[in-house]
Amino acid sequence: AAAGPFGTYQTAGFAYRLLYWGMVIVTSTLIAQLCHGLARQVCGRSRPVQADLTMAGLMALLFTPVLWGLTHGLFPLAGLTADGYATMALYVALVTAAVCVARRVLPGFEKVGYFGAAAERSGQPRLMQRLPDEATPPILRLSGRDHHVEVVTASGSYVVRMRFADAIAEMDSVTGHCAHRSHWVARAAIASVEREGARIQLRLVNDDLIPVSRKYRPDLEAAGVI
Repeated sequence: AAAGPFGTYQTAGFAYRLLYWGMVIVTSTLIAQLCHGLARQVCGRSRPVQADLTMAGLMALLFTPVLWGLTHGLFPLAGLTADGYATMALYVALVTAAVCVARRVLPGFEKVGYFGAAAERSGQPRLMQRLPDEATPPILRLSGRDHHVEVVTASGSYVVRMRFADAIAEMDSVTGHCAHRSHWVARAAIASVEREGARIQLRLVNDDLIPVSRKYRPDLEAAGVI
């Protein structure tokens, strides 16, 4: 707003330019979400380069007319031409591509990088990479069921097809304990220990109750959990 977009520094005041950029940010964010979903649907998660190129192309196709309309509508004296439209579309594509690259490189945004390696969420275990985007860390517990593992996070429960032992191995950055042959819990997720006679259960921060079997009781006692 302070610099003046597309030659508008001389044609409008700061407040007017601030309104312009506010509208640009809102509309670009909404259209970017749409384009991101379309690119992922068309290209899938396993082809990040194609997905990001598609994203850049869709943004140039769908957002440039909106940006042109806002600029021409709010600043009719900005001197926009057909060549200017092409330049604007190029800028939109380049900025989108730069944002896509940043999302692949920086942790916490995209799960898959350009070289097939997952872009790890900062400080999160590898198992988080197998969960959908809406899954919110931390992982509280794991429960094995046949050839599937129920992964319970702060946002809910998700089922992943893998061996229980492999799921525990992918929690290597988190301190946790097996309480039962089918249950693993994160140490930080344990809220209290409940006893009823010889029966012991772990109550987690999400109010789940996990039974403690006799086999794993000595390990939990040694760790100071119970």
